[in-house]
Amino acid sequence: MSKTLHGNVDLEIDGETYQLRPTLAAVRAIESRFGGLRGAAAGLHGTSVDAVAIIIAAGANLTEKQAEALPEKVWQHGVTALVPEVYKFLGALYNPRGDDLGKPSGTESAP
Repeated sequence: MSKTLHGNVDLEIDGETYQLRPTLAAVRAIESRFGGLRGAAAGLHGTSVDAVAIIIAAGANLTEKQAEALPEKVWQHGVTALVPEVYKFLGALYNPRGDDLGKPSGTESAP
């Protein structure tokens, strides 16, 4: 049984809404730019305008042309305002199935 991906994050920047979706394509694009999701998290930890813009572009599946103006928009908007929401998106990339990890193990005693 397949499960719908969770973790979509909507960001509004300069009057435009970007819907970040946790997809394999987004993971691959981010990993290729940062050497992995940990590298992307480090970029966010450093409050990097470029890191935020790259992650948004990958999550929103933007073309290279569409993403050209994104660093300026991120900077003008205020990178610190975007970092928490982009962290949420990265969290969804680490766990695309959500928090439900299945049935609990049999550690509980029967009534």
